[in-house]
Amino acid sequence: YMIHPEFEDENQVIITDTEVEIEQTGTASMWIVVPKMREFHRSKLSVGLTGYFMEGPNRVAECKVIEIVGLLTNPIE
Repeated sequence: YMIHPEFEDENQVIITDTEVEIEQTGTASMWIVVPKMREFHRSKLSVGLTGYFMEGPNRVAECKVIEIVGLLTNPIE
């Protein structure tokens, strides 16, 4: 469903250094890549929802929605 994570450090600053190893647990800002999918995600996402980071057909991590920012108020187009 093309949601892209931007992993954050312990201070909730996005990690931009590609040489930094991502911790096993932490937070990430998540971005919907395809604007027309926003309506779909609006109807599905809720705080507490569990999902998975995928690499192709493989689950590589589990994630949980802890906050929704902007999805319900930002324009779809």
